[in-house]
This record gives sequence, C-alpha cells and structure tokens, in this order.
Amino acid sequence: MFNSNHYIPILKWKRAEQSALANLTNEKKVYITPLIQFVMPKQKPNDNLEDVIEKFKKQSNSIPDKIVEAWGKDPIFVDFSLLYTTELKIDSIKSILENGMQKQAILIPVIHLDDDDKIKQVVCSLARKANGLCLRLVCPDFLDSQRLNDSIQEFIQKYGIDESKIDLLVDVKELGGDANKYKKYFDLSQNIINLPKWRTFIFSGGTFPKNLSLCKKDEENLIPRVEWKEWNNCISNSSVLRKPSFSDYTIQYPIYEESSQFFHPTSSIKYTLDEDWLIMKGQRRKPELYLANAALLIQDVKYSGENFSFGDKYIIEKANYFPKYMEAKNKGTDLKGTGSTETWLISGINHHMTLVATQISSQP
Repeated sequence: MFNSNHYIPILKWKRAEQSALANLTNEKKVYITPLIQFVMPKQKPNDNLEDVIEKFKKQSNSIPDKIVEAWGKDPIFVDFSLLYTTELKIDSIKSILENGMQKQAILIPVIHLDDDDKIKQVVCSLARKANGLCLRLVCPDFLDSQRLNDSIQEFIQKYGIDESKIDLLVDVKELGGDANKYKKYFDLSQNIINLPKWRTFIFSGGTFPKNLSLCKKDEENLIPRVEWKEWNNCISNSSVLRKPSFSDYTIQYPIYEESSQFFHPTSSIKYTLDEDWLIMKGQRRKPELYLANAALLIQDVKYSGENFSFGDKYIIEKANYFPKYMEAKNKGTDLKGTGSTETWLISGINHHMTLVATQISSQP
C-alpha cells in the first residue's frame, strides 16, 4: 500500500483532529495515511454507562460520512480499542465498516493480538472481502519474541488472512524522551516473522509530554522529537531488514486519559520544528496570551511562514489581530477572536502533519 516514505499520524477522532485533517493540502496528503482512534462521548454528571454507549451508537451512524468529509476516500486506519465494551466494539466495527464500504471509503480496521476472538472474527471476515486489516503490536507483545511469532502464525492460520493483506504496526506508545526504548523495540521488531511479506510495516511512538508542567512561561521551551530523530537513526543502519514507515502522536500525549477532557488547559502554543517542539506556555483562562505568543512566533526564524500550512496561516492571522485586541482591552473593551483550545489544537496538529509530510517526502 505504501513504503517507508510515508507518515501515519495517530489521532483521536474528535472535532479538532477532523478539522486538522480536512485542511491538509492534497500535495501533503499523498504522504499521509492517518490512524484514527474512536473515543467515547464526554460523560455528563447524570450519565451512566448505558447513556454514554447509546450516545456513541447514535454518533457512529454519521462517522463514515465525517471520515469522507475530512479525509476523502483514500485509505485510513480505524481503531476501536478505546470503546468501552466488546459488544460495542463489535457493533461499531460492523456498522462503521459496512457503511463505509457503501460510501466507497477505504476503512482499514485495527486489531490487537489480545483482542477478544469475537472481535478478530468480525474484523477478519470483513477484511477478507474488503480492504484488509492492520495488526497493532504493543510493548508487552515483545516480552518473548518466539511466543510473539508463534501467536502471529496462529492468528494468520486461524483466521485465514495472510501477511499480504495485513498492515503491521509496532506501537511503543509513550517514550518519555527515552531514545533507548525506541531503539530497543525497533531492533526487536526486525525479528518479526516474515517481515518483508507484510503489506506495510509501520513503527510508532510518542514523546510529547502528558502536560506542560516542566515548561516555563516567558521562555523558549524546546522538547526533542525523540521519535523522529531515532527513526532516522534506526533506518540508516545497513543491517535493517525492512525500513518501517514513520508514525507518531503529533502534538499529543500518546496515552488517552478521559479525565483530561475536564481540565482547562493553558493558552499555550505547541509548534513543531524540524527536531523539536517549541512550547510557548500561557496560562489558564488567559486566551489573550495565544495572540501575544503568536505575535512573537511570527517574528522568529523558526516560524515556517503563512503559506506553509493552514495552521501557520491561522497563527499569522491571530498575530496580526493582537494590536487591535490590546488597543480595545486598554480602553476597557473585551474583544473576542483569541481562538479557543480547539482552534489552536487544529492549528498545531495541521502544522505538525504538514511538516512531517514535508520531511518524509524528502527522504532518499
């Protein structure tokens, strides 16, 4: 389906991520196949488990349409692992994939080796007559390499789908800046059985922190993009059996925590550079700091320019709005237009994906 010169961003299927995808240029989309993870709706105080499940079921009817709207009919990986129950996962896999097929969307379901057999049966049945599947391996799978390879062979034989219809994703998730962890699992992944035969081979991990508590206000905070640096280091090794495609979690923490939905984040700009993330830290409930930091960023040589991406155009629009906002504020008038947590997340993710696609496209 694609080779190592390709990028697989892992995203939650929420409004900001949808908009960030929708505003990518066709030139960059050629180098990208997203992996989207469905998440449960935000739970209200009086909601019980059944209420939240019913909300998701109602929303799921429109998911294929929204995928086509945001991404078109190009291939996209869809992961159901964050849904609450096995029954909900199975129902959602059937309805979303079958509905997607009717709309000619190429939805590739993601499964794990330790998924319930009922989930594997449904996914493999659909995969054989449609678009194949993605097998996602995580760190615990590599505790015993021989056992892992035995489990993979057993899976292939039991469900009657071979490597040529399977995209193999090795996802180490949270790196915490640990380059050794990345290299360890990269090396272990090279021992996966029949590695050259899989339809595609992807390696993923994420360094972006859980929060910005270690970042300082009014200072330049640089967080190394360990996953990008180590991917380049690892694929340059002449002993590599197969080079994987690059994957990361953009500007978000790899581990999804539902409780984070209820926190008020700081008005911080997260801006991806070639080898680092630039964090311009703000404060909670101080949205005007988005504008102030945007005005500083566009004067910095690190800024990619307004024509680089949709996200960069948004940044310069907000920077140019800053003088007008401050003039009104000094006169005692509060203006809107600072942007929200959602719109700044759209900007940051869109810029990140554009930058990585640019980096990938220049790989030899």
